[in-house]
Amino acid sequence: MNIETERLRLRLHTVKDADEQLRITSDAEFRRYFPPQLFNPTRDNVLVAIGRILEHWNQLGFGYWVVELKEEARMVGYCGLRHLAPTKEVELLYGIERAQWGRGLTSEAARASLRFGFEQMKFERIMAVTDPENLGSRRVMEKCGMKHEKDAVYFETPVVYYALNREDYRADEGATYVLHP
Repeated sequence: MNIETERLRLRLHTVKDADEQLRITSDAEFRRYFPPQLFNPTRDNVLVAIGRILEHWNQLGFGYWVVELKEEARMVGYCGLRHLAPTKEVELLYGIERAQWGRGLTSEAARASLRFGFEQMKFERIMAVTDPENLGSRRVMEKCGMKHEKDAVYFETPVVYYALNREDYRADEGATYVLHP
């Protein structure tokens, strides 16, 4: 299941993505707001993560994608949805390489992921969390229509919790969104 937007291609991960995923996630500034206990960027850990991503897709029919620039067919990050165990919630997550920050690519990928979640998967609610100081991530959530609901603690880390309900979701009708099953 792949998605094309105006500038991006969201496609399923493969093992061949490991080196690019490692390059992106090894950047200290990229990981600045990540709880350190959640991910240690090594090639072995990236391969394990890709296996989990593909297993999530196979078991649940959704997950997160590699984000590529269409014009270059080059991986610049990841974006998508995941089941947030042990809860019943669906989480929007994203990460775009630092060289692409400020271009609106994260918001474009996040909007496509939300559209997939609400229109194809028929989710009633999608949430996201970030470090309270991660203003860029908070802006992405707000640009996508998500609302701050509470401050919380996840994995022993303070976070801000945003969410969007199906009844409040509005697709950007002018946006390019092509789904390739």
